[in-house]
Amino acid sequence: QSRLNISSKPPTVIMMVGLQGAGKTTLAGKLGAWLKEQGHSPLLVAADLQRPNAVQQLTVMAERARVGIFAPQPGNGVGDPIQVAKDSLDHARRHLFDVVVIDTAGRLGVDEEMMAQASRIKQLTSPDETLFVVDAMIGQDAVQTAKAFDEGVDFIDGVVLTKLDGDARGGAALSIANVIGKPIMFASNGEKISDFDVFHPDRMASRILGMGDMLTLIEQAEKTFDQ
Repeated sequence: QSRLNISSKPPTVIMMVGLQGAGKTTLAGKLGAWLKEQGHSPLLVAADLQRPNAVQQLTVMAERARVGIFAPQPGNGVGDPIQVAKDSLDHARRHLFDVVVIDTAGRLGVDEEMMAQASRIKQLTSPDETLFVVDAMIGQDAVQTAKAFDEGVDFIDGVVLTKLDGDARGGAALSIANVIGKPIMFASNGEKISDFDVFHPDRMASRILGMGDMLTLIEQAEKTFDQ
């Protein structure tokens, strides 16, 4: 379990990376809502200008979360995502947003163009946290994808698991944490804007084992041992 690194000099910059289809844009909205609950003033940045309707989707998520949105370019293949990410920091400072969440473009697979773009955004914005968003149902393929992102964007700071409301138990989570040596920071398990929370290792262990609440098991084991 790990907490976000909040900068002592606002704005804190959080960069979201991951493959297309992992739920990254939805996750950005949920993170924005969570940050607002924690007393922050977050700004969502539409730097995914490649995927159709990604900018519109993030705008809707910002409205639902009641947080700020920076979307100066229409997207759908139009605009410079690197410039958008860079300009968002000045916008945040002028309008007193203390956390910037940058939604970057994903692809159907890991490619050099995507990595180069993400790496350049990271160089220009110097994020305090770079979070890799991964679909819990992708299974062990997620491990190699996480490793590729870790190397491609210099490094990632943490992992966010999405779609935990499906049939997947999230066993890949352990593999990712082990292979790249980075903590799982958040988990998303539903469609609602509030279906988002910090990652709880004990709950994931219980889910993977499929044996109910781990604390209950420990208590039962201790009683048995005492007898």
